[in-house]
Amino acid sequence: MKMKKIIGAAAALVMGLTSLSAVAFADSEEKKEIPFTYDKSMISTEENTPSLSFDGDDWTKYVHTTSDASKIGLKVSIDKDTYYQGFSLKATASGSQNSELFMHAGLVRDADNNPVYPGAEEEGAQFISPGFELRCEDFGLSCFDGCFLTFMYKMGADAQGKLMGDSVYVYADDGDLSKNTSSAVALKYDALMNNNVTQYRAGSISVPYSSASTRIVFETPVLEAMESDIFCIDNITITLPTQEDGSTIYIKSLDGYNKSAVPQETIEALQVGEKKASTPEIGSAPEKQEGGNGFVVVIIIIVVVLAGGVGGFFFIKKKKKFY
Repeated sequence: MKMKKIIGAAAALVMGLTSLSAVAFADSEEKKEIPFTYDKSMISTEENTPSLSFDGDDWTKYVHTTSDASKIGLKVSIDKDTYYQGFSLKATASGSQNSELFMHAGLVRDADNNPVYPGAEEEGAQFISPGFELRCEDFGLSCFDGCFLTFMYKMGADAQGKLMGDSVYVYADDGDLSKNTSSAVALKYDALMNNNVTQYRAGSISVPYSSASTRIVFETPVLEAMESDIFCIDNITITLPTQEDGSTIYIKSLDGYNKSAVPQETIEALQVGEKKASTPEIGSAPEKQEGGNGFVVVIIIIVVVLAGGVGGFFFIKKKKKFY
């Protein structure tokens, strides 16, 4: 009888271990991994040459607005007034969004470290991520896993208090808007200590290995309409997590890098570029926009009525002179 109990307990233990290994195997199967590969025709060993410089028109092939960009009327175009080197890319919005949760709402805390958006921690919470993104396939990559991206950026002068957490968030994603906060970098509005409003500052993001990241997203969580740009970015460099013949390799310059342009940090010292009639722009109008042009229309009508009244007054006065 005692032997039967021992055998039964051993059998139960084996079955338990089997079920645990089955769960572990299922988990490993669910976690998709993408082997890192790259197109050799897209690489360079030139350390100081950015992959995207926004000095030519080809940047439109490599920068895409996210599926939620229309919720704030996000547009990206070239900034020729306050550029860092050559020209820069600027993000602007014609609307705002405060009825839905932004992707990184769970990271925002108040002065007492309490969550500002507690709903972001609830199971089944839905998120949006308006902004623009880089896609691995455009750079000849199977994924961004292990890559290191650097860039220069500045915040919009009118952005304070109008962005969630006063920040633009940069993060790696698998393309399905999974809640990936481990790689998120907050570019926080700071006009004092790190002055990234009147000056360009260096930013970077390190993409985790084995994260199946196929997108680099620049999320612009606009809570309130802004009069200036959300932020500007320039000279994005993509460093690969491997080497060629012992040398560090990068994605080569893809959009007409202007090597002769001198980098300048402080905006007051920046040259004002010559404005052209049209500038390449990608983006869309917001899905909902309250207010808007109605006030302008009313003003125009009032001006027209006043002009007509003044004209009629002088016409009648002139006519009376002949009678």
